[in-house]
Amino acid sequence: MGLAMAGRKNWLKRAQWLLPAVLIPLAATVLWQELRPPAPASPPTPVHGISITARPLDGIGRQIGPLRLTGALALSSDDAGFGGLSGLAAAADGRLVAVTDAGQWFSLRPVLADGRLAAVADARMAGLVAAGDKSDSDAEAVVLTPDGRMIVSMEQRHRLLVLNAQTPPFAAQSQMFRTAAAAWPSNGGGEALARLPDGSLLWLSEYARRDDGLAIGLLIAPDGATRSIAVPVPAGFSPTDAAMLDGQRLLLLFRKFNGVSVAAAIGLVDLGTMLAGGDAASLRLLAQWDQSGPWPVDNMEGLTLVRDDEKTIIYLVSDNNFSAAQRTILLQLELVSPPSP
Repeated sequence: MGLAMAGRKNWLKRAQWLLPAVLIPLAATVLWQELRPPAPASPPTPVHGISITARPLDGIGRQIGPLRLTGALALSSDDAGFGGLSGLAAAADGRLVAVTDAGQWFSLRPVLADGRLAAVADARMAGLVAAGDKSDSDAEAVVLTPDGRMIVSMEQRHRLLVLNAQTPPFAAQSQMFRTAAAAWPSNGGGEALARLPDGSLLWLSEYARRDDGLAIGLLIAPDGATRSIAVPVPAGFSPTDAAMLDGQRLLLLFRKFNGVSVAAAIGLVDLGTMLAGGDAASLRLLAQWDQSGPWPVDNMEGLTLVRDDEKTIIYLVSDNNFSAAQRTILLQLELVSPPSP
């Protein structure tokens, strides 16, 4: 027993000497990993045109609730940077603008025949941010403002990127961080973004939920004042993009994409109670469809609204996650019977 006890004492003495020798270099290594300057990133991809193939899809003329499908195309390109489209906005000159999971913007011009989507033209894309870490370049939603700015929701390192959208390439002006958004899931942050008539921004998390199941978001006033809000979500779905229908009501796109089933839905969100000071909005479901039809569906992530000859036209786009197993589809819907207040 005496020899064993002496052996343990000797081992403890050696351990007391070894631990600092091991831990101090380890701590220094970890600290260097955290504090070292970021690796140099490649400059943003310059603006360039790309060739798009548009293949018509079935379902034209079919109606769900107040919405009728008036155009459906599957888009593809040989350009390696094409894909991952998230978010959608309509520019004043008729272009549609999306952002991508790889930190790029993409635009095209819908080609219409008798007002219906028939093809696309003038496709261009370029980098929004320097090509680098995925956590710094995951763009998920976009809005265009009347004063010529582009506001992009960036996921993982949750923030709003503000750019000058007057002339490509779009130069970054500032970034908006919000403390509440830091608690959103890394890969489930600001997926839906809309600009209200007064210039406020409604920013919704994809996966953050309140205890009552409502999706968590932020309402950011033009002066920067921010408060938490919440929006109902259909069971199994997540919000992915939004656009104002009028001064108080919002069209909200939802998707279900879980490896087993693929579905999409469009809801009408009444912001009245929330704008009056409440913390939650109400939801009415307008349309829902899945792989069985009647409209094409994939990983639907972008929605924007266009007024055309007193018609209300809605465009949707899907995110193919840069996967050959998925499609980039562009849908054109007409709101044929506007829902009553």
